[in-house]
Amino acid sequence: MSVSAHLSPEPERRLWAILDGVRRTVERTEAKLGALTVLAFAELALIALAVPDGALSTAAVSLLGACLLIGALAAAPLSRLPPPLSFLEPRKDKTSVNDCLIAAEDLSKYTQNELTARLDKYLGGGLTATPYHEDIVGQIVRGATVAARQRRLLGATCLLVAGGQLCLLGRLLWRR
Repeated sequence: MSVSAHLSPEPERRLWAILDGVRRTVERTEAKLGALTVLAFAELALIALAVPDGALSTAAVSLLGACLLIGALAAAPLSRLPPPLSFLEPRKDKTSVNDCLIAAEDLSKYTQNELTARLDKYLGGGLTATPYHEDIVGQIVRGATVAARQRRLLGATCLLVAGGQLCLLGRLLWRR
C-alpha cells in the first residue's frame, strides 16, 4: 500500500462529496434564478397596472420580459444546449494546476477524460480502476457544466432586472 493510499479515504466517498457540492450549487443558483424571475414577473404586473406608458416603461417591460425568457431557459434541465444557444455553454478554458477541483466553474473546464485523470491524481489513485468511478466523474462534469451555465444566466438576469428597476424608478420619479 502506498503512503497516499493509506492517507486518503476511498475515492468513491470523495467523488460523491464533490458531486453533492456541484448539485447544491445548481440548486442554489436555480433558487436565485427563480426568485429573480418571480420579481421580474411582479414588476411587469406593477408596470401594467400602475405605471403610465412612456419610453422608460417600454424599456423596463423589454428588460423584464427578457428576464422571464432567461428564467425559462435556465429552468430547462438540458445537459447540452442546442447549437443556436451554444454561446451560453461554459468555455472550456485552459485548465490550470490552480483549478479548484470542488468548484463548479473550474470543474466545467474539463472533459470527462481530463477530469478523471486529474481527479485520479488528486484523490490518490484508484479512480480509473472502475467504470463506476468514471461514471460518477461524468455526472460531476455534466452537473458542473449546468451549474456554470446557470451562473452565467444568473449574472445576465441580475443585470436585466437591475436595468428594468432603474427604468421603472426613472419613470416613477420623472412623471409628466
